[in-house]
Amino acid sequence: MSGRNLPYRDRGGDRGGDRGSRGGRGFSGDRGGRGGRGGQQSGPSKMLLAPTQPPDPNALSYENQYIKDTAKDTQKDHQLARRPGYGTQGRAMVLRANFFEMQFKPDQEYHSYRVDIAVKKDGGKDTGKEGGKDGDGFKHAEKIPKAHRQFLMDAFLQERRFQENIGTATDGTTEIVLNRQLDDTSSFVRRIGDAAVAPGDKRPVYKVTPIYQGSVKPDDFKNFLRNPKQRGPVENEAVILRILNIVMSAHPYKDPGIYISGRGRTKFFRMGPGKEAWPMGGGIEAARGYFSSVRFGTGKFLLNLNVNHGAFYKPGPLSALIKEYMVVYGEDREHLGRYLKGLKIYAIHLPKRNDAFGKPQYAIKSILGVATPQMEKSKRLASSPGNVQFFMNQEGRPGRYVTVTEYFEKTYNMKIRCHDMPVVNVGNLEHPSYLPLDVCEVVPGQGFGGDPATSQRQAMIKVSCRRPPENYESITTDGLNIMGITAGKTVERGIKVLPDMVTVPARILNTPVLKYGTQKTTPRFGSWNLANTRFCSGATIPTPAVLWLRTGRDLFETPNMCVQKFTKKLREHGMKVSDPTMYLQASLSGGPESEPKNREAIKQLFIKLLNGKVKFAVVILSDANSKVFDWIKYSGDVKTGIITHCMQVDKLSKGDDQYLSNNAMKVNLKFGGANQVLDGSHSKFIGQGKTMVVGLDVTHPTGTDPPSWPSVAAIVASIDGRMAQWPGEIMIQGRRVEHVEVLQQLMYRRLELWKTHNGGTLPMNILVYRDGVSEGQFDMVLNFELPLIKKACAELYNRSMPYITIVVCGKRHNVRFYPTVEKDQDRTQNPINGCVVDRVVTRPIFWDFYLQAQAPLQGSARPAHYIVIHDDIFRNPKTNPEGKPADMIQELTHNICYMMGRATRSISYATPAFLADKMCDRARKYMLAYYYAFMQPRGPGSDGKMPPPPPDCVQLEKSIVSKMAYI
Repeated sequence: MSGRNLPYRDRGGDRGGDRGSRGGRGFSGDRGGRGGRGGQQSGPSKMLLAPTQPPDPNALSYENQYIKDTAKDTQKDHQLARRPGYGTQGRAMVLRANFFEMQFKPDQEYHSYRVDIAVKKDGGKDTGKEGGKDGDGFKHAEKIPKAHRQFLMDAFLQERRFQENIGTATDGTTEIVLNRQLDDTSSFVRRIGDAAVAPGDKRPVYKVTPIYQGSVKPDDFKNFLRNPKQRGPVENEAVILRILNIVMSAHPYKDPGIYISGRGRTKFFRMGPGKEAWPMGGGIEAARGYFSSVRFGTGKFLLNLNVNHGAFYKPGPLSALIKEYMVVYGEDREHLGRYLKGLKIYAIHLPKRNDAFGKPQYAIKSILGVATPQMEKSKRLASSPGNVQFFMNQEGRPGRYVTVTEYFEKTYNMKIRCHDMPVVNVGNLEHPSYLPLDVCEVVPGQGFGGDPATSQRQAMIKVSCRRPPENYESITTDGLNIMGITAGKTVERGIKVLPDMVTVPARILNTPVLKYGTQKTTPRFGSWNLANTRFCSGATIPTPAVLWLRTGRDLFETPNMCVQKFTKKLREHGMKVSDPTMYLQASLSGGPESEPKNREAIKQLFIKLLNGKVKFAVVILSDANSKVFDWIKYSGDVKTGIITHCMQVDKLSKGDDQYLSNNAMKVNLKFGGANQVLDGSHSKFIGQGKTMVVGLDVTHPTGTDPPSWPSVAAIVASIDGRMAQWPGEIMIQGRRVEHVEVLQQLMYRRLELWKTHNGGTLPMNILVYRDGVSEGQFDMVLNFELPLIKKACAELYNRSMPYITIVVCGKRHNVRFYPTVEKDQDRTQNPINGCVVDRVVTRPIFWDFYLQAQAPLQGSARPAHYIVIHDDIFRNPKTNPEGKPADMIQELTHNICYMMGRATRSISYATPAFLADKMCDRARKYMLAYYYAFMQPRGPGSDGKMPPPPPDCVQLEKSIVSKMAYI
């Protein structure tokens, strides 16, 4: 979901709901959130009863041979780190992976054609002004409606009658894949809709021309995959994977009831018969479908198939969607415009016409937004039909301004029923075209790419939170069916997909021992508790002030006793803190109109805190108002340097020890304390105090963010060998820029901070966990970000440079593992936490592994995927004299997952990567606070365009830049 797939849910978090974490990267298929453990299913599941074959011995033999043959190879510049071997530590077991082996017809070959589409307007009349090379009057069509392009592709395939003798597949937009080459590559000319041409037909004429791109032979690639001498990726790897994905999508593509989405068109949802969907609120619904992607395995092609859940706009009356929106978001008029932007609707006041396929349907319009105040006759943003006027010319007499209501009543004899709801603009800013909601019906099958609210995320989690046996059964039945595998449809195109998931060797790593003060604890099932414990290093906390933000849900007359119980809990865990002496309160109101007043009230409270020289404030929130929370954090972290800690009034009033302890963890971290550390037996390498561990992430705007919003880069880094403190920094950078533009400056300041905490000594090693990088961006990290890290080091190191290792941490993948015997599953039927897989479904030429460090409370576990793309540390005898680099990095990464100081559970991916993600999320809240306070359109005359937020709106106030204020 956005998500960002948080690795756990806080036990009693510190605040109310929000508008959601960063979105735009899709919903996962099966993430689990907080919840009860539930009971085991009665009897063994089908997942355990299915026959289990041992992992492919040929794949294991090839992997071993590859390691033997490459043992003396060295890493070259601008190349990915070479795999030094496979891990051996831990208890061995066998798991299933959601991959299916693909077998090809001998000598099977696929031929790719790019489809060029040209257009001639005016019914095909040759004006001589748009001529192509041969002067035929056709001009390359830059923009063609998706439905028109799909119609032309299908008409072309049908006209050539490929289905009778050639296996065909298409992505529906630009490419056709065939089992044999075309004999006839001549162009095909056709109008949209009925092929018959009547006299005076003005429909544009389209010319479809297939252009040969090349051919691929899977057997050739399999030979490369099985060749131990192959040291790197094969040329055209991306090409064959793209082609095979198109071929595998051929069966669902032909089903009009299946919606295909995702980059590479790899997600499949039933939107007709068999649709599975549940309401999320806000006019959005969660639909269950499948993700399918062809991947390279060890010596073979594999089909990765997984359950996937997506968010879609609910089809039906747009008025109903907006009513649901208001339940979730209130009357947030500005956000509503962005929420609806790009949504396609049927204009049902217009007569039906045949679509491209000859089916009668209403005209489809795309929503630009709501009525904006820059229009002279629009009273305010998102005005209703009676409050929006436009100039209408009148035949034989002067034109005049009329309201949308008047126009529809006169022109269509229509009584407007949605008179108190906003109109939508289906034109543009210069020439708006406003429609009342009465005439708008949402077109089915439209994905929601925005940032979901908390309640919507929770609804999605409830739907997608399924135990492994449920997902296993869905994949092996309905998943194989939707792809046409069960019915043998892929055989028509030369592919046989085996019906059983592949098995892989796996290992369960030892659980690290943790230290709290003088006590040691060994987590069980990835968790532990804080009962009767003191933190390793309790911080000295400034005397807190208390801000009570009241909204009418007051569960006590005064918060004094509850807050004093909290400060007592801080002392029990080893912090030095006095009870509060300053209590302030303000009454906040609901509704968009009250937001400026609420911000001003909070601003005045912070002025009083500044005047009182307060450095720490406990903020008591009466409800889940995201904008209030955002403004508090912006006021404290960015504007004043007053560290704030928010708590919910309903939870604080109960005084639950676990809730207070979980909040104590965060407060201790905010002021430089250390909660837990690794026992010396599990921190031999990091504990030497010579390695700085870094987390990096970049986040991008979502579909519902303002168009001027930039991307944000964040860095966190350890300050010593304990890995307890992870201060960081945020920087704004160019919109949609993937690499960290200012990495040199960010890394320089992390190194300086390390030097401050280590007696002027710089780290010998720098271990970077890079989040948010896709497979196609590894070269970007190697060729752009690594040199910037080295430049930062060159500014500070006088002689020898540090050893640098960069590990990409991948979370948004679709690989899942399933136990094969009962003893290898936990209470939620997931693999036991600490499970690591580095064979069969990985590639020998890459140094990668999957690690499931967490034990989810419910749902299915998603392992993190780690890829070592550059290594100076683990293969280096100077820094790792014990050898076994594969075991060392797997164990270290596993242990780091237990160092999330605000949790009493291991998390699903490396702590520094998670915290960099957390800082990006906090930057989003700073920008939201700034945006709502200073950047919204102000009234008539505004053009609705806003500059991007200034860089300093996400930068911490100088007095707290070295603290974990963001936690």
